[in-house]
Amino acid sequence: MKGIWKRLRYYLIGFLIGTIFVSILFGDRGCSWTPTNRVKNSIQDKIIVFPEDEIPTINAMGLNQTNIYRFLVNADVDFSNSLKDSYPKVYIVENHDSIAQRLQFSLYEDSYLTVVHTLKEEEKPQRYEQLEGWGEMVRLPKDSALVFIDKSNYTQCKARRLATTDQQEIIQQMKHTGRVNFSESDLMLTKAVQQIQFYQNDTLEVNAKTIWFESRITFKDFDWKEKLECE
Repeated sequence: MKGIWKRLRYYLIGFLIGTIFVSILFGDRGCSWTPTNRVKNSIQDKIIVFPEDEIPTINAMGLNQTNIYRFLVNADVDFSNSLKDSYPKVYIVENHDSIAQRLQFSLYEDSYLTVVHTLKEEEKPQRYEQLEGWGEMVRLPKDSALVFIDKSNYTQCKARRLATTDQQEIIQQMKHTGRVNFSESDLMLTKAVQQIQFYQNDTLEVNAKTIWFESRITFKDFDWKEKLECE
């Protein structure tokens, strides 16, 4: 019995040393259970949106839709200055390797969006409960079942005006032309409402009321210029 405890003690000491070594060598990379990566994963599980009036400042930091993911992977989360006690939770993510890049990501309780604002050095984060204007979708989660059109007769009737109801095509159209109408959305509701817009076939403007339900963007209504028989 004494030999077993001795071997167990050596094993635990070795395991502890190995854990410390891996943490020092690799940091947060590949460790989804660390606080930093849990926040980053929460951000990446949502559609990242740049408010249109913030885009010039974000671009001036050297950031855009093509490199925002790389920024998230390499940046640090400033937990001490983030707002974590209520929704929307606001996390400061920053990278000072070359040019100062400091952003805040707002995570709403029941929304599939995370909204990005720039922060100056030492600037305090701010909660945005109601946004105005439009936002540009810059990154969508990699999920082939991300969207769903409600099966009610009313929604299905209005969905007939779509050029296609294929999930993959809608995801691609949102990825390339998707925008959020903040003025017509309410991200603070228990079942947050996101009014979005995208284009099909480059010309068909689609305006839709959506919610987040069972881990999918659910289309509840479509706003067409011409009234349909189901309205």
